[in-house]
Amino acid sequence: MLQSASCSKQITAPVPTLRSSFFRAVARTIKSYKLGDLLVASGIITSRQLSAALVEQKKTGGQLGTVLIHQRALTAVQLYQKLAEQWCIKASAAGIAVLMQTMIPAPAQADNFSNNVDGVTSQFTLASAAVPSATRHYPELFGTQEVRSNDITAFKKWTEVMNRFEVQMKSLKAASPRVMLWRAELRRLRDKSTGEKIEGINTFLNQVPYIEDSENYGKSDYWATPIEFLSRGGDCEDFAIAKYASLRALGFSSDQLRVAIVQDKIKNIPHAVLIVYSDAGNFVLDNQDKKVEAITAVNRYQPIFSINSTSWWLHRA
Repeated sequence: MLQSASCSKQITAPVPTLRSSFFRAVARTIKSYKLGDLLVASGIITSRQLSAALVEQKKTGGQLGTVLIHQRALTAVQLYQKLAEQWCIKASAAGIAVLMQTMIPAPAQADNFSNNVDGVTSQFTLASAAVPSATRHYPELFGTQEVRSNDITAFKKWTEVMNRFEVQMKSLKAASPRVMLWRAELRRLRDKSTGEKIEGINTFLNQVPYIEDSENYGKSDYWATPIEFLSRGGDCEDFAIAKYASLRALGFSSDQLRVAIVQDKIKNIPHAVLIVYSDAGNFVLDNQDKKVEAITAVNRYQPIFSINSTSWWLHRA
């Protein structure tokens, strides 16, 4: 049974109905966003150019993008940009679908990061969570109505990435050059103010290269650990996960942090950001934005769901 964000009343709608309707919405999203549709909707090509390219593609069996370039309907740079958008839609939507559709739940996991940054390699430890952490009340994200649940067992990608992270922090993988720089940055920020910690982590991790999962791992959707992300680069949710882990290492509680899957209303694509609630303010940490922005200053995102180590929230407009 889902609880409201204030935990003051029970939501009577059964979870299976919620999951089913949500999964159908995800399926519609995946189906509706095709490369040709994106190119036409963006004004890069016309419907007539798309039709001509589709005819040629049927004859030759080639890739639609390649055909469009040969027909000089668009440039390779324009194609790359739209392929990235198309991938982000499918990967993010598919990732949500996998999370919501999981039939065999894994035990809920909670991160229990130590504040001892000097011993970061051995101190990133995950422990089973029998109960949620202390509840604090924060403004509902981007003005949405939040429905909270303390059952995160269906979110296997989230729990699995945290488990892999624990194992990797105990191995030699945690000693790669970029990881060592990250550890040094954590040590540098350890005694800084709350605002400086947030700004420092956002700036440091936004320098990591953005790389699609298909290129990085040969998969359409892969949630990377911070170690994998620092070593190989990653996509939007990998930036958010690494920022989450970094701020936990600097003493932020899980209550203060959420990885949020959102719909970018400007680009019309799903995206992932980190939400931070703190005594210095409430912020959005975004790999699309070099600056840390106050939540109240961001209006381009419509949240779908958000999650931390103990709870997840469904967001309704």
